[in-house]
Amino acid sequence: MLPLALSVCTTVANAAVPSILAPEPIRFSFQVMEGGGAGGSNGDAFMDIGSVSAVGGRAKNRGIVVTRRIAVKLEGVASTAKVSVALLAEMPGCVIRLDGVQLTSIPRLIDPAHRVGSTVMHQLEMSIPAGVPAGPFLGNLQWLADTD
Repeated sequence: MLPLALSVCTTVANAAVPSILAPEPIRFSFQVMEGGGAGGSNGDAFMDIGSVSAVGGRAKNRGIVVTRRIAVKLEGVASTAKVSVALLAEMPGCVIRLDGVQLTSIPRLIDPAHRVGSTVMHQLEMSIPAGVPAGPFLGNLQWLADTD
């Protein structure tokens, strides 16, 4: 079997839900600690790990696992916010986890009380099986903040 080559890029984007107590939305800022950078003024960040490959073989579990740390900071007038994350589109066969929680298109609670103004480190893990055809791989995460 030929080696699998993928170009991997993951974007973290933000969305915020204002509440009665905090009418101004919470803003996210991100920093990918290895192999990434910040995006535009809306707080987006990107992670581009370039081309990666896995050699197929008899073992069914062969594939690619990429782990990166992301620093997330919330800004706004609230004191704390619940932070949830969802995949904008699921990629068949691929698994994306944040802090060990497998992500889907349904938002998953990642941090029940993120202190606004503080930076919290999260670990993003992407598992791509060897059977995925070579080509671009793009995953987008939607980050949501909900204040009480």
